[in-house]
Amino acid sequence: MRGRRHSLWVRTLGLTAALLASGAVATSSAPAAAIPAATSPFSGTALWIKQVPSQSTPQALAAQATQSGARTLFVKAADGSTPDPQFTPALVAGLRAAGVSVCGWTFAYGQSPLGEAAAAVAAVRSGAQCLVVDAEGQYDKLYGAAQLFVSSLRSQLGPRFPIGLAGQAEVLQHPTFPYSVFLGPGGFDFDMPQIYWRELGVSVDAAYAATIGSNAIYGRPIVPVGQIFGAPAPTALARFRALARAYGSPGASFFDLDAALPEALAALAAPVVRLARRPVVAPTLHAGADGDEVVWAQELLDAAGAHLPVGGFFGAQTARALARFQARHRLRPNGVLGPATWRALMRLRPREPSWAGGPPDSAR
Repeated sequence: MRGRRHSLWVRTLGLTAALLASGAVATSSAPAAAIPAATSPFSGTALWIKQVPSQSTPQALAAQATQSGARTLFVKAADGSTPDPQFTPALVAGLRAAGVSVCGWTFAYGQSPLGEAAAAVAAVRSGAQCLVVDAEGQYDKLYGAAQLFVSSLRSQLGPRFPIGLAGQAEVLQHPTFPYSVFLGPGGFDFDMPQIYWRELGVSVDAAYAATIGSNAIYGRPIVPVGQIFGAPAPTALARFRALARAYGSPGASFFDLDAALPEALAALAAPVVRLARRPVVAPTLHAGADGDEVVWAQELLDAAGAHLPVGGFFGAQTARALARFQARHRLRPNGVLGPATWRALMRLRPREPSWAGGPPDSAR
């Protein structure tokens, strides 16, 4: 669950800060899906539980969550295709009877997508009110596996069952991860980037600034994951919660209860400081870029009639299609994908290809 990346992230933060200071990057309120209702288990504060203490009871866990201001618990329910024995119907029923919503948290590797989907569905059969799928670097390049995993979950749970992707926060640093599959049409409902500022050695504000814009292009409500492991300062936790609200997030969750100190849990129960609404810095892509953001843009352009091969490389063909799209929508036809063009593209439903043949061909 915890990330293992630092230097490239820090370089990106420096670039982002410089561009913002110079005015070279435009800011916008990037389009996003509607804020979910207050009854959603992804609204408000949630806590992650990796290991249920052997001597604890559902009532005690629920009381601890409530005292921390949390209304939902994400309990580890499966590792890959192996169900976790701690996630039982009795545990879920006890937590729910005590007034806490319960989501099954599964870690997905991509090596057995049908088995991993079956383990996640088993958590729902045990009473989980939602799913949180933790998918990280193991899924790099596995577009076909992601598509099979998502379609299997949806075929068994239906299109309305709430599912969140807890993925790596920095989209730019993971160009081969299939965000566009997990968060695409028929995919998951919530985007839950793991914004572990302390582990990455940056401020809370800098971590948000480098994360929100590149996640917002997928059009899902962003529900950030913060850290309560590593003894973060209560002031940092207060800032994390305040920024989640300022960026328009319906809620936030914190990993994980096992490692939290009492002062961290107390900080989560405090009232949220109100900040001014934060603008979203949408990514600006030029010819020569590659990665999943380009895959997403090509799918959107195809929905507009471009007939592009979806390969994840921003070449001359993509630039021409983009310029034609811009001209039709009274945008400057410069072939640069900036915030205004993203807004126009995101009104469309992406045309996702079949990934059964493998990952995108970045040479296109």
